[in-house]
Amino acid sequence: MWAPRRLSALAVGAGALALAGCSSGSPSSSPTTTSSSTAARSTTTSGATSSSTSTTAATSTTSGAPQNLVATTAVKSALTAAYVAHNGLPAAEVAGTDPGSVYYGFVPSTNTYWAIAGFVPTAAASTQTQVAMQDEGCCGVFSQPAGGSWTYVTGFLGVPCPGQIPAALQSLWHLTSPGDCAATTTTATP
Repeated sequence: MWAPRRLSALAVGAGALALAGCSSGSPSSSPTTTSSSTAARSTTTSGATSSSTSTTAATSTTSGAPQNLVATTAVKSALTAAYVAHNGLPAAEVAGTDPGSVYYGFVPSTNTYWAIAGFVPTAAASTQTQVAMQDEGCCGVFSQPAGGSWTYVTGFLGVPCPGQIPAALQSLWHLTSPGDCAATTTTATP
C-alpha cells in the first residue's frame, strides 16, 4: 500500500522538505500521454518510476480507456494551489507536492482530469500547518473538467478508497485500496 514517505517525518518540530519553485498553469485541453505505462507506479514500490519515453497528443474523444499522464510542474503547482485554498493554509508554508506522490490521468468518457497527491510543508512552516498536513490532511484527490479549474474532491490517508477516484484510474495506477476503507456508496464525479 502506498503511503506518503513523509508521514513519520511530520512529527511536531520535525524539518520538512523544501522544493524548488513551481510555476502555475493548467494542462492543455488535449491530454498528453506517455507511450508506455512505466509512469504509473506499483503500490509495492517506495517511489515513482520515471519514464523517459516520449509523449504524444491524444485525441479528444468522449470514450476510451483512461490515460495515465505525466504531471508537469504547472500541474503540480495548480494542485498545490487547490490544496492550499481548500485547507485554508498559508501558501508560503506549503512547499508543494511530495516527490513521487502525484498520480495524474484523464478520463475521456467524462472529459475530466483526475489527480491524487501528497503535500509537504516548508522548513519554516508553523507547528499549526505541520499538524494540519498530517494524516488525512497530507493528501488530496482532485478533479478538473477539461478547460476548467482543479477542484479538491476529498482527502485520504495512504491510498484512496473505492469511489474516491474512478475505478478505471485506480486500476490503471495499480492502487490497491486499504482494508480499512468504509463501505463507499458514492462514486467519484467531476
